[in-house]
Amino acid sequence: MIASLVVEENEPFMSPFDELQRIAGEAGIGPALDYLEQNVRRDKNYPALFEVLKMRVRHRLELPLLYSDNPDSLTEQQQRELEDGLISACREVGTLLMRTGDVQQGWMYLQPVGDRELNQKLLQAIKPDEENIDLLIDTAIAQGAAPAFGYKLLLNHYGTCNGITTFETQSAAFDRTTQKEMAVVLLDHLYNELLDNIRYSMSLPDSDAPLDEDFEPEIPEELKQMSLAEILEQRPQLTEHGAHHIDTTHLASLMRIARLVDDPDDLRRAYQLSRYGNQLAEDFHYPGHPPFEQTYVDHLHYFGALVGEINAEDAVAHFRQKISSVDTEQFGPVAIETVVELLFRLGNNEAALELTIEKLLGQHAPMGIAPDPMSIANTEAMRQKLIEYYRSQNDLVSFAAGVLGHG
Repeated sequence: MIASLVVEENEPFMSPFDELQRIAGEAGIGPALDYLEQNVRRDKNYPALFEVLKMRVRHRLELPLLYSDNPDSLTEQQQRELEDGLISACREVGTLLMRTGDVQQGWMYLQPVGDRELNQKLLQAIKPDEENIDLLIDTAIAQGAAPAFGYKLLLNHYGTCNGITTFETQSAAFDRTTQKEMAVVLLDHLYNELLDNIRYSMSLPDSDAPLDEDFEPEIPEELKQMSLAEILEQRPQLTEHGAHHIDTTHLASLMRIARLVDDPDDLRRAYQLSRYGNQLAEDFHYPGHPPFEQTYVDHLHYFGALVGEINAEDAVAHFRQKISSVDTEQFGPVAIETVVELLFRLGNNEAALELTIEKLLGQHAPMGIAPDPMSIANTEAMRQKLIEYYRSQNDLVSFAAGVLGHG
């Protein structure tokens, strides 16, 4: 707690400089730091507050208040306490600056803290406007403060085209969990955009008469409650004669990105979008990369199997037949890894491990699509099978990882 040091009413006025000097001389460094902190907090001089908090930490550890060219001689415990104190100071000052709307300086202090939940909470509390939107997006995505939140801002402010470009160029810098969060944001955005456009289209009058500029159709409440799947069931003619309700290039790009999601509701939305895409005119069926050359047909099998709308064995067979047709010299083991990943997501770990050993291990460098073999081997029998494979290949490091990594 900061001591309340008040000059008596009858005493002559003293400048803060003189007062600080008086307190230091009469009461020592601790009370002087109390007075100093009281002043900078009152003035909301937060960078100065950081310097005061640094001095407090060093004083508590009985170190010189100021850093010098001579390194501190610290015990291991002192080093930990110093680091913890500095991180705490960064957290406090960064939070105060963010709450004033100073994103740039606030992030400078918060970056070493590494608390993404706090970053997102603070950034969300700042009202976006034309002056700060670019800084918010840059801090959240490019600087890594809160990628999923920044990505939502980007989509809402700059649209789907910019959102897809950003995902393709920047998401590789993030871990898979963050990529998944961003993919969910894009999926929700596109799904809701398509639904809104379809509902609007379905609510227009049948007459060909021109509409007033300010015309806004009244969307029936029943239509508002319908999912995309329900609409497609009731209106199979929705996409006849080349009709479409969204930029079809965006939809095709989303199919690939949506393979990252794993929540059942998100997967159902992805499946519904693949159904919509499959009903589009052939001109809008853009080819994809193996093994998703037929973008919508292949993703129907993929997402359909994961949500139980398509027989899992049929879906796996659909992709298995691509293994021999996809050129591994050009595309690598992408088809093989896709089948392994699909089997794993379907819970058929034994088949996933069998295919991994048969077609991947020792033959191809991993592409990152299929899960790690040890993650697939979720029973003792499968683990032993994998360990014995590594022994047979004289792979001591992988063998050790299998033996030691599981106790």
